[in-house]
Amino acid sequence: MSKIALQIELQSTGTVTAGSNVLFDTIVHSDADIGYDSSTGVITFNQTGSYVITWWVATQSSTSPETVFALSPSLGNTLVGNSPLKTGTVSGTGIIDVAVPPFTLSLINSSLTTFYYSAQVPLKATLIAVRNGGTVDTMGCFAVAQLTHILSQMITAYSTTTWSVFSTSLASYSGTPLDLYTSPQATGPGLLRLVDANGNYEALSIAHITAIYPGAGTVYDPAFTFLPPPVPLPPGCDTNQITAIQSYLPLGTSVNIRLGPSVSASGDIYRNEYGVLVLSDTDGNTPIVIATPQILRIFTDTDPALSLVAPKSIGTKPSITVIKE
Repeated sequence: MSKIALQIELQSTGTVTAGSNVLFDTIVHSDADIGYDSSTGVITFNQTGSYVITWWVATQSSTSPETVFALSPSLGNTLVGNSPLKTGTVSGTGIIDVAVPPFTLSLINSSLTTFYYSAQVPLKATLIAVRNGGTVDTMGCFAVAQLTHILSQMITAYSTTTWSVFSTSLASYSGTPLDLYTSPQATGPGLLRLVDANGNYEALSIAHITAIYPGAGTVYDPAFTFLPPPVPLPPGCDTNQITAIQSYLPLGTSVNIRLGPSVSASGDIYRNEYGVLVLSDTDGNTPIVIATPQILRIFTDTDPALSLVAPKSIGTKPSITVIKE
């Protein structure tokens, strides 16, 4: 996902009573996934992740023996910043983990009495919130996350079938799906694990998977979900490629897709999501899931760029083959 950040400022003079929120009056920068209500002082995080929050407040006077402000989240403990001085700048920082959005946060006066903002400086307070890293920082990483998301659902739906998994290196691997493996240091899975016909374990890099055929007799589950794309889309060559494929291929388009020097998949577009294509017939039989960043060539007998192709009746099931050249 793209960088998510919020910067808000307080430029007006005034006071903040004990236990009340600091009401920032100016939004300097705001992404769609972080909202701010200037009437309440409440920040709303609409995206999961770890956020670094930094803030400062310039104070002028109070009857309080010390200056205490704190970040007050909707879940979890408050994060305090304090100063022994009543006149000057008090600041603080903290890391907020958002597991279940929407998640709210405000900066409050945790002192015992009212504080007056400084009249000696034009800017009275600032708060900045920035998501710290995240599992997806580019469209390429989003595509891997999208593939991981559909793989987790496929493992449940097709747990007993023999899969054929194609990669950027060797032509294919076969086995019954086991699970997705996540290292203790990571925030998401990096490996798809299969058990082959001999009972051996195969671990395949998700980032290098080109296509998955979950086996004979499988039917696409319409309950499968897909991740929404980042808003805004992160700029870059990977975004150019992934969005081009998503835009270029309407549902129902008959295609032959080359996934490497020896792998070719044919069928009709059944689902077209950012990062993932699904080939199948109109009934969803024997679906083939394709990672769009790995596509090398798309062959069609009509020009998809000139007209939208409506879904149509398909008489043949999709296929994926290893080409011997």
